[in-house]
Amino acid sequence: MSDTINSMKLVPADLLKPDQLMEGDLIKIGEDILEVIGISSDGAADNWFIETKDEFGERETFTFHHTETIPLYAFIETME
Repeated sequence: MSDTINSMKLVPADLLKPDQLMEGDLIKIGEDILEVIGISSDGAADNWFIETKDEFGERETFTFHHTETIPLYAFIETME
């Protein structure tokens, strides 16, 4: 009988515009993978404000123009 270990691997999933993001998404900004915890825009929806939380619980808000793309990441299950 063989034993398998299931593990989770974080992989790039898509490139999204700010208005396509949802709370709970994992995005890459710089070298960091951050969880989206809040999304808002200015009145014209030209600028989007993405509030994030890192693995240590530190929060930061980033501003994106509506035409920018943001790398979305997702966990996949792998068997070893």
